[in-house]
Amino acid sequence: MFQKATKTQSRLRLALSGASGSGKTYSALSISSHLGKSTAVIDTERGSASKYADIFNFDVCNLKDFHPGKYVEAIKAADASGYDVIIIDSLSHAWFAELDMAGGEFRNWAKAKPLERALIDAMLSSSAHVIGTMRSKTEWVMTTTTNKSGKEVLAPTKVGTAPMQAAGIEYEFDLAGELSLDHLLTISKSRCPSLSNTTHLNPGRELAELLLMWLTDGVEMPETGQSKRDRVKAARTAIGLDVESVKVLMQNHFDASDPTQLTSQQVDELIEMFAEID
Repeated sequence: MFQKATKTQSRLRLALSGASGSGKTYSALSISSHLGKSTAVIDTERGSASKYADIFNFDVCNLKDFHPGKYVEAIKAADASGYDVIIIDSLSHAWFAELDMAGGEFRNWAKAKPLERALIDAMLSSSAHVIGTMRSKTEWVMTTTTNKSGKEVLAPTKVGTAPMQAAGIEYEFDLAGELSLDHLLTISKSRCPSLSNTTHLNPGRELAELLLMWLTDGVEMPETGQSKRDRVKAARTAIGLDVESVKVLMQNHFDASDPTQLTSQQVDELIEMFAEID
């Protein structure tokens, strides 16, 4: 029943929250650009991510329907396309849609909660790194600042408080942090010990490299079904082998009809057979 625990390499699950103007979208793109070679952005902020298309290289899906199921469809589509990183900007719109579905009636949450769970499960089961942004509730507080004359004065300052999202959602992520209006990221929750309670100004390359060191420390991840399909497809396409021939090989040698039914070693053996046919 029990066996010795081992650390396994994994994919990132990062939540970034902050008030408007704190740099959630830019920070997510900056971190992503150093995590992998390809990024898919699920944008619910009316094209805000595309304003940075001259700085970062990414593909975008502009969602206009914020039903949680639409998020799930987009995540699965990004997975199927093999993106290294998926940015969801932002998750707060899914929460707003859930609130609309509930309509202030407690009994309606029986319908909304499973949709929320399905979205969380889609993020957690993705084969890509996932970065989700969340809007924070905004408040104005009086703080002491120094004016141009060098005199300390009280001035109103906009700050972000709790994320606009289901309570406790940050615990579904490996890391969660809040961005200030000065673009300072404070890590409030972390499964990576070296990043607990740390701060990062203008988070990007440095934070991404620390995350990659942690994520790649451990035994190799089990290969996913999608990655097995991708390997087989790439190998057969390279030599111009048709799908039916591949199916015949799998059936005859492994009694399987799909690459997902094969072990990683069997996928290697299948691809070697392609070379023999060529």
